[in-house]
Amino acid sequence: MKDKLVYISRLLVGSLLIVSGVIKANDTYGFSYKLVDYFTDGVLGMEFLQPYTLLMAAVICVIEIVLGVALIFGLKSKLVTGVNVLMMLFFTFLTFYSAYYNKVTDCGCFGDALKLKPWETFWKDVVLSFFSIIVYIYHKNIFPNKLQEDIKYIVPSILLIILFSVGVIGWWFPVIFATFIYVLMFVIKRYDQSQWRLLSLSVIASLVFIFYTQNHLPIEDFRPYAIGKNIQEGMVPAPDALPELTEYTWTFDVNGKTITKTTFGDFPVVEGGTNTGVTTKTLREAEEPPVHDFTIETEEKDDTELILSKDNVLMVVAYDFKKSSDEGFQVIKRITDKAITNGYTVIGLTAEDAPTRASKIKEFDLNFPFYFCDGTALKTVVRSNPGILEMDKATIKQKLHWKDVDKLKL
Repeated sequence: MKDKLVYISRLLVGSLLIVSGVIKANDTYGFSYKLVDYFTDGVLGMEFLQPYTLLMAAVICVIEIVLGVALIFGLKSKLVTGVNVLMMLFFTFLTFYSAYYNKVTDCGCFGDALKLKPWETFWKDVVLSFFSIIVYIYHKNIFPNKLQEDIKYIVPSILLIILFSVGVIGWWFPVIFATFIYVLMFVIKRYDQSQWRLLSLSVIASLVFIFYTQNHLPIEDFRPYAIGKNIQEGMVPAPDALPELTEYTWTFDVNGKTITKTTFGDFPVVEGGTNTGVTTKTLREAEEPPVHDFTIETEEKDDTELILSKDNVLMVVAYDFKKSSDEGFQVIKRITDKAITNGYTVIGLTAEDAPTRASKIKEFDLNFPFYFCDGTALKTVVRSNPGILEMDKATIKQKLHWKDVDKLKL
């Protein structure tokens, strides 16, 4: 019974860690933005860590993948199970704190691929912590797999990863990534039994993947600004979207006696009573459409509908000029001049004020105007600063990191 429980625990925790790590590694910028939310003054109050969130995001992704692979292959069991249980207990505490105090409404555990509500995230972490504790308690019974044990763990793990990644999220890449590492380790183990060198394979594979996605774009885009998505359609709430639900508590004075009435919007009728006050409590936030806070505006006018109604639009996105690449703007200058010659409507979007926008246009001799848009929205649009989108009537046809703009088809 004990052996079966440890076997199931290793498979579940190891496979889910790999899926979670690969999904976040696909978009470490997005994960780093979520870490910034946790470090704000209203949550953990650790603003001094915010400049390091991208590095932390990458490290967490690598750790998750390496721990998952190590659990499947039975490598460095004492260290691996110890680190894993500490990590799971920490995240369980963090998600409980977040859910109980309603601090961060999306944990970012699976990036934008799967949104979990705070309490859903907490109970997911409770289950994983339970299995992680089981593995830690019996870590002395875990040894590097032999040949038959590798097959016994690899095949079910791949099936679980298919279930988690393809069945729930609809993405095959974590299956491909895990299979590649499993096969590579399975083969190399025949010649090299060093546990550290075997684990280094998953470290290298993780780092290569993260480096690629950080210097280009995520290989899979789960956001409402993915290629093929229509921005205008994304601004429309779903037909079954729930509105905000607010509870009103009214107090009345009736012949010197205080009476309270609770409603959900209507003013209550209290005979002979004089209203002396009201307090409100939001029970449920309104469900927002996938695209919100997206605007194309200046201080004088809003051109959102006008621009989104056009064909052949090239949109340059740079949410923060201080963090943007000068080399990127030099490349953008070249491609946008070519696009204008080809009859494209070219605009820029940024969260900077008008004088800063004008200064940037002058600095790089840009031949297009910069409009204002909320910075958080722009960080969601494209994980590149600057990045570029090509649209026809609000439908995104191409989206590129500035390092890949030569691939833009005009």
